[in-house]
Amino acid sequence: MKRRYFIIDVERCLGCFNCLHACKDEHVGNSWLPVTLPQKLHQQYWITTKERVRGQHPMIDVAYLTEPCNHCEHAPCVEKGRGAAYRREDGVVLIDPEKAGRESNLEALCPYGKISWNEEAGVYQKCTFCAHLLDQGWQQPRCAQSCPIGALRMYTLEPEEMDAMAAAEGLELAHPEHRKTGPSVFYKNLYRWNRCFIGGTVVSGAGAQESCLENCTVSLKKDGKLLDTRRTDAYGDFRFDRLEPGSGTYEVEAAAEGFRSAAVKAELGESVYLGLIRMEKERI
Repeated sequence: MKRRYFIIDVERCLGCFNCLHACKDEHVGNSWLPVTLPQKLHQQYWITTKERVRGQHPMIDVAYLTEPCNHCEHAPCVEKGRGAAYRREDGVVLIDPEKAGRESNLEALCPYGKISWNEEAGVYQKCTFCAHLLDQGWQQPRCAQSCPIGALRMYTLEPEEMDAMAAAEGLELAHPEHRKTGPSVFYKNLYRWNRCFIGGTVVSGAGAQESCLENCTVSLKKDGKLLDTRRTDAYGDFRFDRLEPGSGTYEVEAAAEGFRSAAVKAELGESVYLGLIRMEKERI
C-alpha cells in the first residue's frame, strides 16, 4: 500500500524558517478535529530547523537541518502509547486529542523528541503532516507548500518505490541509530550536516607578487592511499567534502606544471581550512 514519505534536501535549505511560520499559520488558533487541537503560539514547534557551521574563515559552510515528526512505521508512540497515538493506512501518525493526556507519557516515548505538551489544550501534540489538508486533496503539507525553493517535498509511494528512490538519490536518515522505528522522513545531501571537509587555497609568490593558482591539481591521501583529486577554482580554492568527522590524519598535495609540488598534513576532527599552500616555481 502506498505511504506518505517526506524528502528534505539539506543542500537547498537556506534556513528561511518559512516552514515553521507556515506551520504556525495553519495550526495556531485553528482546531482541525479530529486530527488535532490548536497549536500553542509560543514555546511549541512541530517542525524545527537547526544550524551547523563548518570550517573556518574564509572557507565557511552553513547548513540547516529541518526536522518534522518522522511518522514512523513502527512508531513507539503508537506501539506503547496505550491508544493515545495511531497510524493511518497512508502512514501518517496522529495523536488522538481525546486520549493524549499527561498519563499517556507520549513525550518520553519519542526517540526524536518531536512530541510536546500543550498545557493550554491539556494534550500532547506533534506534526500531523497537515493530514486535514491531505484529506481534502492537497499534495503537500503547508511547510512544503511554503518552501520557496522546494527543499521539502512529500511523495506518495509504494515502499519498494521509496527504496528505489533512496538508492538512486543517495537519501539518508538524520538519525540512523533509530532506523528500527521505520522513519518516513529522508534527507538528500545530508553530508552538509553530518560530514566534514578539508579545504585550502593554492597560491604562488608572496606579498604584492602573490597570485592564486587556478586549475592546480590537488590530491587527498590517507595512509598512502589516494582517495580523491580536485582542481582549484579561479581563486585557488579547493575542497574535499563528505569526510568522516574525527577520521584522523590526511595528506593534501598540490601539483601544477612549472611548479614544485607542495604537501601538507591535515588532522581531521571537524572541518578544517588549511590556509594558503604556497607553490614555488621550478628552477630551470
